[in-house]
Amino acid sequence: MLNLSKDRETAVRDANEFVVELRSVSKHYGESIAVANVSLGARRGELLCLLGPSGCGKTTTLRMVAGFVEPTSGTVSINDIDMTRQPPYRRDTGMVFQSYALFPHMTVAENVAFGLENLKWARAEREERVKEMLRLVELPHLAERLPGQLSGGQQQRIALARALAMRPSVLLLDEPFSNLDAQLRVRMREELREVIRGVDVTTLFVTHDQEEALTMSDRIVVMNAGRIEQVGTPGEIYEAPSTSFVAKFIGWCSLLDGIVDADGTFRSSGGLCLKGNWSPGPGTAVIRPEQIRLFSHGAKGVAQNARVLQSHYYGGATRLLLDVNGEQLTMQDRFPFGRHPKVGDVLNITICIDDMRMISAAPS
Repeated sequence: MLNLSKDRETAVRDANEFVVELRSVSKHYGESIAVANVSLGARRGELLCLLGPSGCGKTTTLRMVAGFVEPTSGTVSINDIDMTRQPPYRRDTGMVFQSYALFPHMTVAENVAFGLENLKWARAEREERVKEMLRLVELPHLAERLPGQLSGGQQQRIALARALAMRPSVLLLDEPFSNLDAQLRVRMREELREVIRGVDVTTLFVTHDQEEALTMSDRIVVMNAGRIEQVGTPGEIYEAPSTSFVAKFIGWCSLLDGIVDADGTFRSSGGLCLKGNWSPGPGTAVIRPEQIRLFSHGAKGVAQNARVLQSHYYGGATRLLLDVNGEQLTMQDRFPFGRHPKVGDVLNITICIDDMRMISAAPS
């Protein structure tokens, strides 16, 4: 670790809005560009998610923060100190790997204590810290077990305890739920967020799972092809996507290309007409499944006839693919038992214009 006093660490943190900051960071592998000119920052106590498809550069970005990958250009700062060329052990970070990376021949307690031993903590302080961390993740009774005797969820929590034991300024999580089954994954992300909130540590979290990003993050960085598409809160990313990629990657949606007339009416390339208050010019309409409803008297919006092309029942809701004036739109709603729409049915629907997002295609 860098030789900083506690007062100096506090002063440094207070002097800069960001605990972690990347400035114009790129990573090239020969002719291949993994990360291209990425600039972003994570505030103290914030859970910042790097989200995107496989190969988008999110894990490479995380590993550049950790020090396992050296940037081709740009700088990585932690607590306002340039760490670009520093080795991982000097960065004041803790990391939970996708595979958890627990030492199989060590007990749970020995795994949690491993980093503390390397930092030459006194034995009594080390043992107390291990107990504290195991209480934090609610697994003190497993201290003497080996990793092979634990479930996947338990191994994940032990890996988290080991990462937090050294009181890092930054916690790094690389796809920590990918090895868990669906139900355990939901439970573990709730528990993990609670633990992180309890220790108030700045966290960078990598995932390709949009639901994990939306439910866990304070802010989301959506990446595509090595670049940042958009940064915002979960609500901003979902409700107000700035690009078609973000709209399509986050949740379900229908994207319609078209033109907005001078009176604010959108006319899709396929012939669907939607009266709104959008700025004139070319654009892409983003229509979420929940923004399409069965028409009822008094509903805001114009009634449209829609033919059901596909119908999929998910228990809590039914998702429909509809043909609306030649355009294919996805609708999701809950229908009474035994009355779920079938392929070929014609529905009377309305589109909630006020909730729609229009992405302008006009040059800036």
